[in-house]
Amino acid sequence: MKRILVVHTGGGLGDVLLSTPLLDALRGAWPAAEIDVLARSGTAPVLEGHPAVHRLLRLPQATPGPGELPGWVARLRRRRYEAGLVLWSRTALAWMLFLAGIPVRVGQDSRLSYSWLYTHKVRIRSEHGDTSSHWTEILLDYARALGVNPEEFGPARPRFLVPEEARNRAEELLGGLPPGDGPVVGLHPSKGLPLPPGRWPVEVFAGWARALHRDLKARLVLTGGPGEVDLVGAVARLAEVEILNLAGRTDLATLAAVASRCEVFVCPDSGPMHLAAAMGVPTVGVYALDEDFPQRWAPLAPARRIIRPARRSCPAGCRKATCPDFHCYRAVPPEEVVGAVAGLLVAHPRPAPGVPSPP
Repeated sequence: MKRILVVHTGGGLGDVLLSTPLLDALRGAWPAAEIDVLARSGTAPVLEGHPAVHRLLRLPQATPGPGELPGWVARLRRRRYEAGLVLWSRTALAWMLFLAGIPVRVGQDSRLSYSWLYTHKVRIRSEHGDTSSHWTEILLDYARALGVNPEEFGPARPRFLVPEEARNRAEELLGGLPPGDGPVVGLHPSKGLPLPPGRWPVEVFAGWARALHRDLKARLVLTGGPGEVDLVGAVARLAEVEILNLAGRTDLATLAAVASRCEVFVCPDSGPMHLAAAMGVPTVGVYALDEDFPQRWAPLAPARRIIRPARRSCPAGCRKATCPDFHCYRAVPPEEVVGAVAGLLVAHPRPAPGVPSPP
């Protein structure tokens, strides 16, 4: 094939990051092909500079509006794609590829409104009783539908490319680390949810930070997005230990660079957790919510620890969008977080910021 379009306009940063092994598999199968990706504007930065991506196209929302659809159909038709893969199917996207005349169209099965528009239908394992397959493996089924064997191209590892200027910015920020020779531990104490004040259990994450500092002498780096500055600030204040708070001070690339300089990164299941894992950082993933699925969404880091409370008291049907107080995180004692971090530090030592990496 000479030109392939991959459409991934749904989900969050982590979802798009976990699709990069699929891009690598397509590049491995067709080394000379131009692989374009259509992503939502908010998640497209995950793919900037990725070596498998020829051209990155952006939509401001998940699907083109009715007035925009003809323009997109014409734009895709001009590119003369031989295959199109829709990783997060919606009716408008299926019609867009069909109307653009893309001969090979790969998308989700089991949808009466649009699956018939695809020439190659993918059975989404997680919708048919599979609770153990990782989401990256599920996405790789789209490549398998085209006859590609992803295993030929090595382990499925998400990739994120960090430009040099982001690394330099991260080093500047890490110059503010608390003094000492303890391990540098990153803590992202949120899930990126738009929550009103008082709803997120900041005191729980403050307790984790306090214990990491007390028991491991950890030099803590707290991270968070622009909308999480107050939340992360509350964690830092309640912890009552010296902390480098970088909430709101990093873009995506700088966050990745900061995470790459941590010796361990601790995070609830979220995009930043997958970003740290993609950077090869030993990662502790916390899956406290009933709707968290650690087997499906585990961080694909070379070294990881999963924390999943054995007993959760969430009512049936509880969802993060409606959870009143996220009390399930209180079932994760600070000692368990400390133990997970300590185990990774011993088994997978890494140089701290300011210490040259081995050649």
